[in-house]
Amino acid sequence: MTRGKRGWGSVRRFPSGRYQARYLDPETHRFTPAPQTFATKGAADRWLSRKRAELDAGTAIDEKAGSEPLSHWWPGYWRSLQSRKPTTRVNYSTAWRLRIEPRFGTVPVRRIKPSHIDDWIADMNQDGVSPTKVIEAVGVLRRVLDRAVRDKAIAQNSCTMRSGSLPKRPQTERPVLSPAEVEALACAMTHERDRVLVRLLAYGGLRVGEALALRWSDVDLPRGMLTVRQSVEDSTGRLTIGPPKTYATRTITLPTALGSDLARLETDGLVFANRAGGYLRYGNWRRDCWNPAVKRSGVKARPHDLRATCASLLIDAGASVKDVQHHLGHQDELTTLRLYARVRPERSADLAKRLDALIAETDERGPPPD
Repeated sequence: MTRGKRGWGSVRRFPSGRYQARYLDPETHRFTPAPQTFATKGAADRWLSRKRAELDAGTAIDEKAGSEPLSHWWPGYWRSLQSRKPTTRVNYSTAWRLRIEPRFGTVPVRRIKPSHIDDWIADMNQDGVSPTKVIEAVGVLRRVLDRAVRDKAIAQNSCTMRSGSLPKRPQTERPVLSPAEVEALACAMTHERDRVLVRLLAYGGLRVGEALALRWSDVDLPRGMLTVRQSVEDSTGRLTIGPPKTYATRTITLPTALGSDLARLETDGLVFANRAGGYLRYGNWRRDCWNPAVKRSGVKARPHDLRATCASLLIDAGASVKDVQHHLGHQDELTTLRLYARVRPERSADLAKRLDALIAETDERGPPPD
């Protein structure tokens, strides 16, 4: 093995004839070798020159960290998710365990190329993974690689450099119910508790988890108001009580008829409790109460469709998008417009009639002057 001295860094030749470049790391004060050897001394010199320029500019990457597998950054990312909703944590953990770790978990992060990610996406599409799950998996991979970028293990995130496009989420047009359909669905419920719950979801716009976590201490019947403070989830097999989705409480005013319905239920504790006074489990309620009522009434809808129904009815009643955003507890107006503010078929016909009236006014005045 022969060594060559330089003004900065060093190059040595192995018995194999290849060259190794090393430099003194300014942070560790130890010699750090290049991640690969070189066929010529000139190539090793050029690598050292680039490395020195990167160090001077503050853009140098940690060669040793770049050799760590992707799985090295997963535990830190997982810890950062502990404040997220249980459903989110389950989905992200599943994406890592089933789709990301088998493909990239043991691969050094510096060796994960954009083309590898394009191939991975194509394989998931070919294997029949749903578009939603593909998008979710790519998002998790991107955020894990972001941690490696911040640690300077890699210069760029390969996910942001891929050329392949993600699949499109299927756009399923969900129904928006009329007040008559809401009432038909409510009346098909066996118990008064469930009839009131349907009306609250449709006219109060609460998420199902928020309604099932509602307590009488949060309801002000004399003023016809309630405050949303908590939400309950059972997607992981165990009940989890936490703040609403946007982590912000909100107070809404209820229609008078809905306030009267709630007054007939008034007891203590939870507003929509099970027989033992505890939390209703959404899965059980949907199976035992909602699905039979849908079959009896003929109104094809999911519980979450009542939230979109509330948004559309509020807009029909003259509410602004900002008003609806606050009522539903969205973080931004775009969510309200994109996901919830849909037009009911009856509303479309009503608007057409109003246009007819405006056109008739023009006809009565005759043609405009020349």
